Amino acid sequence: MHCLHPGDLFPFTRKPLFIIVDSSNSTAYKNFSNLFGQPLVCLLSPTVYPKSVQDQSQRGSLFTLFLYSPLLGFSSVCGLSSVRRGLWERAQDFLRKVFRDIGQMLTRSRSIDQAFLQFFGDEFLRLLLIRFVFCSAALRLHKLFRESRSFPESYPELPKQDTVESGLLQKQVLELAAMLDVQSLFWDDSLESY
Repeated sequence: MHCLHPGDLFPFTRKPLFIIVDSSNSTAYKNFSNLFGQPLVCLLSPTVYPKSVQDQSQRGSLFTLFLYSPLLGFSSVCGLSSVRRGLWERAQDFLRKVFRDIGQMLTRSRSIDQAFLQFFGDEFLRLLLIRFVFCSAALRLHKLFRESRSFPESYPELPKQDTVESGLLQKQVLELAAMLDVQSLFWDDSLESY
């Protein structure tokens, strides 16, 4: 009764709509009906997290943390409670390069749904979308996140080969892990881990 259901948002689909759903029932929005043909994007949180990843739901979820501060989210999922200032700045600089590359992946993809590109002109939404792709790639490579329900999803679905499972992005996630000395927490060759 006190929940927001996908049907509650149908009137808002008369205009372009970008939604972030951070909930243990986010999959309810996976097949959102687009009644009016306007651009519609839903970024959906994982529905479960590995038991060994601390539940911080009282302070916000890991998904929200990744969207707010990707390096903080990455550090949190790796169990890092502190990072030296110089290393933090180097990692932030590295992430800026990664984000530029993700932006290029999204705009160059031939199979991406046009709804994503409709929102790409808005700087804030573009940043959220890029951080979403980074979060999804990082969690897919992390050894603790093996269940498909532990990965963020989107509606419409992003082309995985061009984005979250891109060889370049996987290499960059592993480089960041090496920079922070947590590479043992990630699959070195993600293709063999599936």
